Amino acid sequence: MPGLFWALFKNPDFCSGTKYRRLCTIKHWLKKNLIKPERLRGERIHQMVGDRLFEKELWHISRRSISGGLCLGLFIAFTPTIPLQMLLSAMGAIWLRVNLPIAIAACWATNPFTAVWIYFMEYRIGQALLGKLPGIFAISEFENIGAIRRLSSQATYLWTGGVILGALAAMVAYVAIQIAWCLFSRP
Repeated sequence: MPGLFWALFKNPDFCSGTKYRRLCTIKHWLKKNLIKPERLRGERIHQMVGDRLFEKELWHISRRSISGGLCLGLFIAFTPTIPLQMLLSAMGAIWLRVNLPIAIAACWATNPFTAVWIYFMEYRIGQALLGKLPGIFAISEFENIGAIRRLSSQATYLWTGGVILGALAAMVAYVAIQIAWCLFSRP
């Protein structure tokens, strides 16, 4: 497989006429491996959401739809909403009309194995940013007042770091999908 990537960078016409031609198209791979909307017809989720679940934009494989779904899923994954991430991601994908399966799958960037480390990093980033801001944003002076104040300050640190890391991850994912789509979707 590393030879495939080297050949793509060395020779842009590599995909045409070789045994790797099908691997070169992202669209073909996604169509083959993503869940089909027909499988959800009549299921409980279909009864809850309705026919809006089957709109073409939610299942369409395009550069905009895939990058939008990945950005949405990663942003939600990095916010401290771990029990609700898939639900929030699905509702956001339906509302923003981006790829639903990709948005839900991207939520698993934070899973039970990675959540502790990611949330610790978010807390530290939020603490570094908000601890140094003047005025109303300086939360460190309220930490010794009580448990509720301490909990609210820690939640503020976590949410601040989560939104910053989520936005950063979404931007990196958007650029990566745009580059990958250009490189691997050649005819």
